[in-house]
Amino acid sequence: MSSTRKAKSSLPAASKTAPVIISLEERRRLKLEAAAKRREEFRAQKVRDIKARVAEGTYHVDAAEVAKSIVRNELARLLHGKRPNPVKEKKS
Repeated sequence: MSSTRKAKSSLPAASKTAPVIISLEERRRLKLEAAAKRREEFRAQKVRDIKARVAEGTYHVDAAEVAKSIVRNELARLLHGKRPNPVKEKKS
């Protein structure tokens, strides 16, 4: 065996001897990654469900909801990404 190989095999395994310390920033990053993965999985499942319903002929689109969504998105775009707040009635 070469001396390099002996040196590597004689090192203690870090996972068995030292606890792992993860910074707060790293924990947040890991949580965000996990949330993004769950979101991707949820979206993929939603697409599969819609495709199946279209193939079966049971998928229905609510035209009023589509129109509301278009208007809402256009208003948000025009307001630079800010969602419009519904107008509340003033009490006299």
